[in-house]
Amino acid sequence: MLRLVHTRLVSHVTTPLRIPTTATAASPSRLLQLPFHHGLSHHISSSTPNDSSSLTVHFLKKSCGLSSEAALSAANKIHLKTTKNPRSVLTLLEHFGFSKPDITRIVTKRPQLLLASPDHTLKPKLDFYQSIGLSGADLARLLSGIPGLLLWSLAKRLLPNFNLLKTILHSNENVVLAVKKCPRLLTSDLPNVLLPKIESLRDYGMPASVIFTLLITHPKSLVKAADQFENTFNAIKGMGVSPSTSMFAHALGVFSRLPKSTMEKKLENYLSLGWSQEQLLGAFAKHPYCMTASDEKVRRNMEFFAEKLKWGPAYVSAYPVVLSLSFEKRIVPRCLVLEMLASKGLVKGDVKARHLMMGEKKFIENYVIKYEGEVPEIVDAMGGNKLGLGGWEKRSLGVDGYEHLDST
Repeated sequence: MLRLVHTRLVSHVTTPLRIPTTATAASPSRLLQLPFHHGLSHHISSSTPNDSSSLTVHFLKKSCGLSSEAALSAANKIHLKTTKNPRSVLTLLEHFGFSKPDITRIVTKRPQLLLASPDHTLKPKLDFYQSIGLSGADLARLLSGIPGLLLWSLAKRLLPNFNLLKTILHSNENVVLAVKKCPRLLTSDLPNVLLPKIESLRDYGMPASVIFTLLITHPKSLVKAADQFENTFNAIKGMGVSPSTSMFAHALGVFSRLPKSTMEKKLENYLSLGWSQEQLLGAFAKHPYCMTASDEKVRRNMEFFAEKLKWGPAYVSAYPVVLSLSFEKRIVPRCLVLEMLASKGLVKGDVKARHLMMGEKKFIENYVIKYEGEVPEIVDAMGGNKLGLGGWEKRSLGVDGYEHLDST
């Protein structure tokens, strides 16, 4: 059974997708072999050793905040004969809002940047990132995570890639959203890596709006190797998900980021809970994120649905969004509220998936504010205060309502 499901999910192909052959990719822009430094500007004491290696380690530790071990490692990559340029780099980073921990991370990962020209190499790129809407904490988070973004040519790679992305995403804000999720969008050879995939998606009937969704929500899927992308695309298409819907974008994005071993483990978990192959495929097509929920979360939610709501795989697979909902913050509080109201005769019928999927504001208006005068305890129930929540599996469950859940 597992092999059959995996075959359908991973290998089922109707018409193979072929990425158009492009002209030979241009050579990657030559990277500047320059270093990047972290730390608040500090003065080296008069007792600083003259030896280049000792000076380097001393500066990295005292001015950049590196540990002894990290400083020794970084000193194998750079040798400071003077601290004048490194101090200027630190001052520049401070000016752009980088904190001491930010700079420490940058220098640890890319100490060579301490030797870069602050005015000619670093500042133009920092100005560029700031001009497109990356500044303050966002900029510091991006560059401390991937300091190599300061090494690429602004004229030959960063700016052309940004302009290309903007033609697809229409605004600086949208480009920044995509770049935060996949910084490689700024450094990859987009004409040969991204555009052929987009052309193929268009040829298969994917409208611009769905391509937009894919690039905003799952940009990494579009910079993977062509053969990986092709396999993923064909697998999703083989499941019957229409390329004309945004769900195709989410399915492709989710599928592309799950390793085969992880996917197999998740499939096995669902099957062990009584799901059929068809139910699993149908649920994925409706809500791909059911495959990103942890095995523990899926198991706990399914146990609760079966024992308390009498929902089986057939019902849950029709509304797979409920598998992604928070057990503590959404599922139990809402079920408790509805149970209290039903016991007073204020609402009729059983709890349905729509009750759990309803927006927070609408649920509160329809079931809490509307009835809090008659059943004031539902306010506490909605906030989980009556349950303490957490550890549901350790509680004593009554078959006739959530009021039997222990508060300890």
